Amino acid sequence: MSANALVDFAEPIQQSPGITQSIVPTPRGRASWSGLLRLSLVAVPVKAYPASTSSHDVHFNQLHADCGQRIRYEKHCPVHGKVEATAIASGYPVAPERYVIIEEAELEKLRPAQDRALTLERFLEPGQVDPVLYSGRSLYLLPDGPAARHPYAVLAQAMQERGKWAIGRMVLSCRRHLALLRPSRCLLALHVLHYPAQLRASPGVEGELRSGSVSAEEEKLAGMLIDASSQPVPWSEYRDDSADKLHALVEASLQGQALAAPVVEEAPVLQLLDALKQSVATAVAATPAPTGTPPVCKAKAKGKCPRRSACLNCSHPCSPAGASPLTQRSISSK
Repeated sequence: MSANALVDFAEPIQQSPGITQSIVPTPRGRASWSGLLRLSLVAVPVKAYPASTSSHDVHFNQLHADCGQRIRYEKHCPVHGKVEATAIASGYPVAPERYVIIEEAELEKLRPAQDRALTLERFLEPGQVDPVLYSGRSLYLLPDGPAARHPYAVLAQAMQERGKWAIGRMVLSCRRHLALLRPSRCLLALHVLHYPAQLRASPGVEGELRSGSVSAEEEKLAGMLIDASSQPVPWSEYRDDSADKLHALVEASLQGQALAAPVVEEAPVLQLLDALKQSVATAVAATPAPTGTPPVCKAKAKGKCPRRSACLNCSHPCSPAGASPLTQRSISSK
């Protein structure tokens, strides 16, 4: 989902010497986190806002099948019955049926002052980050207040021009997390990562896969298929239509109709080589012929674009300025 679908753009920032003029979006909703973005002695007040929304998710209510009443859930004590939320405490188990009660104020004392900040510890190339480390939680990091905009812009532009990402640690939801910070045009995007120790090792599977052999012709045809299918991505066509399908099902049910089951198309079973050949022929035939003159990267034409991730001054697809937020990760990683 693009950033434009989630934010409203405010007035442009007053341009500072040596800093590219940019705009700061005003996210909708409440900040998920606020603190300091630290780099050595530089500290920038920032707030983090969710990069995605769950408002379009499909939800069901659980009902009693016999009477249609909604199922209710209550906090229940086996001795005293229903318990109000204000009467619930947090306990740490130290033995069977024995707990130490921990108050929220006591937990706050365990949180050191530096954990109220995201401290950037290392900068790295985008290709050094294994995508399996991404936990699935992403946020936009924005300056907190007018005074924070200039140092924020300095850091964002420096990372963008060098094609660098950064890792650090921060506390979210009372837990210390590993985080990745990357530039996304004038914004800084934050991705919560798994710790490497949380990943499952797969040496046995990798050993089995390495034992296979790929012929030169198979590799060539697979490469041709990839090349023929490498076209600009129409991001607007990628949308979750689950809610639309559910709405159609509900409307059909209200009218006493039944939706037709989708027809399953059976694909022919082919040998790998034949499947590759036919797929390449189909993909090449469907590839549109080039029209007009392809866009030229102005910075690259002037010899000032050694990295595609550093190309900031044109609308060529290799430029983050001309790419969607979803493509910027792949652009930066090349």
